[in-house]
Amino acid sequence: MGRYSSCTYFETLYDAVSSGFPAVNRPEACTILRETILAPSDYEVEFNNAVYNQEQIRELVARELINACIDQTPEQTFNDILEGAAQIMKHMNDGYISTEDYNERCQYLEHISRDEFRLFAALAFLHAAQKNDDKLYDELILNIIRLREINDLIINYTRDEVEIEVGRDEFEQAKPIYRMLKSLQSLGYDYNFSPRERSGLGIDHENDADLGGEFNYEHWLKRLMLLQLRKEIAMDNIDEAIAAEEGEAVANVEDISDRIAQLRGMVDRRHFDKNRFRQLEEAEQTDSAEDEDAN
Repeated sequence: MGRYSSCTYFETLYDAVSSGFPAVNRPEACTILRETILAPSDYEVEFNNAVYNQEQIRELVARELINACIDQTPEQTFNDILEGAAQIMKHMNDGYISTEDYNERCQYLEHISRDEFRLFAALAFLHAAQKNDDKLYDELILNIIRLREINDLIINYTRDEVEIEVGRDEFEQAKPIYRMLKSLQSLGYDYNFSPRERSGLGIDHENDADLGGEFNYEHWLKRLMLLQLRKEIAMDNIDEAIAAEEGEAVANVEDISDRIAQLRGMVDRRHFDKNRFRQLEEAEQTDSAEDEDAN
């Protein structure tokens, strides 16, 4: 699973479904997401007197994820990202890292990491929906690369420390990076770091394997969904243990299909397919073993 295996920003996927189907409640939105990823291709959702098939739902979720990353226009969003990075390089290397400087850095990294996940998930949903739009794919990949490189730039060239003094050498190192960000900002949306700049700064993500033509995005979505379900089941077990210690009566649900249905709710009383869940888990284990053998 690589960089997204922690499922840190998985809630943004539930948010995208809720935004695309605003009349459904949260458990129903969670079920729609789960089923559009894991269910057979004939899965459908009825909403506002219209029926959405699996490909349409996947494309809708992708669009909502993309829109969540845009402030006014894509051009303005990219300009703001560069401005934010430039200010952090300045504030974190101007002699002293205050609590305000450090919090600004943390919040910025959180913001661009969340948007990177959204855009990558959107790319995966569009591929899974078999959407034919090379221009959109190229734009998504470009923006994912931008966010990854700026993330590396902040992490590699600012300290993850607070209330400390910063030396003159770090200030001098940060100055050309600040100028580079401001120059890129002036060039506009169609430009990115040059290959020489990427190489010199050690931030090159042009050849990331998960952005290449051989990457299986639908398989990635399924593995991510299974990881999230395991995480939620584990958290539910913890909640039950705490409740039991407090003397509360909690039903013991042993069957995993009932557990998932209980966590997510049901749309049209559709139960989670236990056998399909187990097959997907077995497939994931097989793929993981093959990946290890290949390495």
